[in-house]
Amino acid sequence: MRQVFENESPILAMQPLLLPLIEMAEQRGVSSHKLLKGSRLFNEDLHQPNKRVSFKQVAQIFDNAQTLLSQDGVSFLVARHWLFSQPEAAFQALLNSRNLLDMSRVLQVRQAQIWPLMFFQSYRSANARHFVVNPAVAQVSAPCMEFMTEFLIAVIDQLCRWRFDMVSHLTVKLPYSQPKHVEQYQSHLQLQYHFSQPCFMVSVPTTYMYRPQTLALTSMRGFYLQQSKYAKAYVGFLQYVCSLLALNPKQSATELSECLGVSVATLKRKLKAHNTSLQLLKDQLQKQQAVIHISERGCSNEQVAQQLDYADVTNFRRNFKRWTGMTPSELRKLFD
Repeated sequence: MRQVFENESPILAMQPLLLPLIEMAEQRGVSSHKLLKGSRLFNEDLHQPNKRVSFKQVAQIFDNAQTLLSQDGVSFLVARHWLFSQPEAAFQALLNSRNLLDMSRVLQVRQAQIWPLMFFQSYRSANARHFVVNPAVAQVSAPCMEFMTEFLIAVIDQLCRWRFDMVSHLTVKLPYSQPKHVEQYQSHLQLQYHFSQPCFMVSVPTTYMYRPQTLALTSMRGFYLQQSKYAKAYVGFLQYVCSLLALNPKQSATELSECLGVSVATLKRKLKAHNTSLQLLKDQLQKQQAVIHISERGCSNEQVAQQLDYADVTNFRRNFKRWTGMTPSELRKLFD
């Protein structure tokens, strides 16, 4: 049974990421004091093997890192270090999966042990598989989201180079405009990427989802999955709420609060403490589904409105413009 953790729950063992990040920052003239500012953490805290931190603390450090060090590409560098130093059984199960499709299945059942800060929802189109990625614990600042996104796509890029030799066939859509440090993307990434997109999405052609993983020993996949079954598994607050909304997108605050075992007032306070609201989460889910239907599946406005259970197309178009800042036809032109 997975336990839900919130923004201030001190349950994350982040030393394998934060200690290299601190060292890289110091090598570039940024002291640990500056990097950890506002997190209520000190460098010596992270050298305690059993020290656990909250997502709120981690997000503050990522925000500082992106503000102070984005021009140095530290998010990309620390991702590479993190990827090649993972001892967890769940991660070893990932490395011994048959192919990318198998990897995605391992991630679905062991994501909380491998990378609990973000989660993905998988969608299919005629010729590709699409993974829409969102923060798992709380909505974060723009610099923090940029850091986490760069970190994750760097991990994906390095992993696919290492295990599949096919990274150039992957496409990533990024939900922010081209940054000033775009040369870091050019230097560190071989996958295709596009800025100013409606959501963070990784797309893989279907044929490449089945390409065998080099170096994998599939007999060990089951062993490591079994071994990792006994590790504590947590799921971020937003990820859990979004999973409930995906089952019933129209549920009310009362219905959702009953699922969570709290009052409506407590639910609203919790959502606010995680920098969001029920309406924002519903809008996010519908926006991402609409983007998939339009850009990847080629659906008409009428078809999307029907899929999202809108009574009329005009209301859908109005909401789509509110969600994305563009009309459905403008989105089609963007992808064409």
